[in-house]
Amino acid sequence: MYDLIGDIHGHAAELRLMLQKLDYAPDAQGIYRHAAGRQVIFVGDFIDRGPAIRETLQVVRGMVDGGTALAVMGNHEYNALAFWTLDPAGGHLRPHRPHHILQHIETIRAFSTKELFVEWQDYLAWFMRLPLFLELPGLRVVHACWDARYIAYLREQLPDARLTPEFLLVASRKGSDELNAVEITLKGHETALPGDHHFFDKDGHRRTMMRTAWWRNPAAATYHEYFLEPIEALAGQPVDVAALPDASYYQDETPVFFGHYWLRGKPRLLTPHSVCLDYSVAKGGELVAYRWQGESVLTPAGLVRL
Repeated sequence: MYDLIGDIHGHAAELRLMLQKLDYAPDAQGIYRHAAGRQVIFVGDFIDRGPAIRETLQVVRGMVDGGTALAVMGNHEYNALAFWTLDPAGGHLRPHRPHHILQHIETIRAFSTKELFVEWQDYLAWFMRLPLFLELPGLRVVHACWDARYIAYLREQLPDARLTPEFLLVASRKGSDELNAVEITLKGHETALPGDHHFFDKDGHRRTMMRTAWWRNPAAATYHEYFLEPIEALAGQPVDVAALPDASYYQDETPVFFGHYWLRGKPRLLTPHSVCLDYSVAKGGELVAYRWQGESVLTPAGLVRL
């Protein structure tokens, strides 16, 4: 059985506390193990923002390489790969613009010496070996969005769900199918806000595109339920489904676990078959996990908080 842990973002102290709460303990090599043989699944976003990024990677990679955990890639690991990969056309696949540098600045600081940068390059190679999603008996894991159409496309292009240098290059080109599939899978669906509505995100940026709740039927939702940031003027209105470019939503009964969305408040299930485990540990929130016992219908009792 599996213990799924949400976005960590360099908060190694909280990660260790969560592992201890889940009854994992370090062995002689420092690898956290469970006496009954349970495994952790990490939903991605190990780096950026937090105070102990290197230590977080040591714990996570140690467990994955040691066979006591699985992990999927988060958008921050993907962004880091593009940020440090040279573009044959010049520059890097993710341009070194100020806001990109700012997103990665804590990770850059964590590996700021020549010796540590060699270690960082090894972590980048390790990121390339992380799958974009996992489908295991009885459950699915993805960083941001399980959309069957894009999962099928990625399976077709990447049989083991792991990036290749060639795919990473093409996925850096605007308008490519590869970029669209990766963006949806690692960052989720977005839709334009109606009229001149906007909001300011967690970093203070003005946004006119809104992340949407891909696990919820928009035809049975208000904007407050469907949008992942509150827009007071729209809150009680039913969603105008005709205005959505893509109104599909997750209807499968296989439980799906993910992170990414910086949720706040008391951890909760989103539906009986979906749960987000990202509760903003890097913004004053908490690290959250789910102890999965093989159930097909998720239960609030499975949620674990520090």
